[in-house]
Amino acid sequence: MRRRTILQLLQKRGSIAVSDLTKRFGVSRMTIHRDLDALVQQGLAQKRHGWVELMTTQPQTTTGTAKCLMCRSDIPERTLFTLQLENAERIQGCCPHCGLMMLSHKPGVQSALARDFLYGRMVNAIEAFYVVESRIATCCAPSVLCLPDAASAADFQRGFGGTVLNCADTIAFLQRRHQPMPAHH
Repeated sequence: MRRRTILQLLQKRGSIAVSDLTKRFGVSRMTIHRDLDALVQQGLAQKRHGWVELMTTQPQTTTGTAKCLMCRSDIPERTLFTLQLENAERIQGCCPHCGLMMLSHKPGVQSALARDFLYGRMVNAIEAFYVVESRIATCCAPSVLCLPDAASAADFQRGFGGTVLNCADTIAFLQRRHQPMPAHH
């Protein structure tokens, strides 16, 4: 029962601190680590220095490197974006730009996770904030970087420029940028 609840929390939030789990369940760190080890062995989670994340890897392509479903670029770990579909299919994007475009066009999305650019944790992409068009160049243009909350996004923006947007506004921004130009007669 506890493992199922941990998995549900991971599907909702993307990542959780081990200390938060020990407090939530009122059990020892060792007990939580045993639960997490079982989830890791099942391929459902991965442990990272005091945190646990929902497993985000997908089967490798024939070239041995996962490719972005949108732009076919290699997928860097730093800007990974993952969609879990209702049919259990997991698709990945190379960056929040591609991931959010897929999210806006793909029916049956159960969860969306993005790698937080500052701290490297997987976060719920719907609840995250994004800095668009900062001085940090990513693989796709315009640059879109995921941050875990509004305060972190504002701090990042002060240092690297760009505009802070929530998920819905970032998708709207990208859709406007990707609309075809009207033909002139």
